[in-house]
Amino acid sequence: MRPDTLVVKDRMQRTFAWRRREIRNGMTVEDILKKYPFLKTPSGLCDEVDQMHSSTVSLSQRFKDGFTTIVPKVLQLVQRNAPLAKIYKEAREEMLAEDLPDSDFRAALILLPHIFKEKVESFSDADTPYPTIQLVETDWKMAFSKRLQVIVKVDGVEVCRGTGVEEGTLAAFSAYYVFNLAYPPYMKNTLTFLQHAIAKIIEVGGKPLPITVTRIINILC
Repeated sequence: MRPDTLVVKDRMQRTFAWRRREIRNGMTVEDILKKYPFLKTPSGLCDEVDQMHSSTVSLSQRFKDGFTTIVPKVLQLVQRNAPLAKIYKEAREEMLAEDLPDSDFRAALILLPHIFKEKVESFSDADTPYPTIQLVETDWKMAFSKRLQVIVKVDGVEVCRGTGVEEGTLAAFSAYYVFNLAYPPYMKNTLTFLQHAIAKIIEVGGKPLPITVTRIINILC
C-alpha cells in the first residue's frame, strides 16, 4: 500500500526543523534516506527545497519556466564548440517536429556547463561526494531525443530515479540544498547560474556573483 501523499507531506513539514538540524550536524546521506524515505523521489527533494526557500511558485515550475526562456540562446552559444552539440545536431535531424521542444530543453541542460568552460561531470557515474546524474542509456542520441530513466546519486548512494535529463537535473540540483552540500569547483559557475537566474534562490548574506556568472546572465537572460 502506498502512503497518502498529503499525509507524508504533512509529516515532512512537521519534522522539517529537526531534519535540517540532523543534516547540518553531519548525518550521512544513507541514514537520511532511511529515516526520511520521501526524499528518495525527485518531488520529495523539490518539496524540501521549497520549504527551505519558500516562494509563491514551486521550484519545479520556476525551473521549467525559467530555463525554457533561455534554451535557444544556450544552444546557439554552444553549437560550434561542444562535441556533444554535434551529436545532438545529428539526433535532432532524426526527430519529429513535435519532439523538438522537449529535446532542445534537454540538450540545453546538458550543454550549459560548456558555456562556463566547465566539465559535464554531473552526467556521469563518477566516484564523487557530489550529486551526479547517471544516464541508464549510454547512447547520447537517445538521451537527447527521449525521456530515459536516470539515476541521481550522492556520495555513491542512489538517492532517486527520474524520467529524463530534465527531472534528473532538477533532483540533483535540489540535492545540494537538501544534503547541505557546497557546489563543487568543476561546476560552481553553472550551478550558481541555475540558482540565481533560473531557480531564483537568493541566500541572505551570500557573496556577490562571480563576474563570469553575471556576464552569462546578461547574455542569456
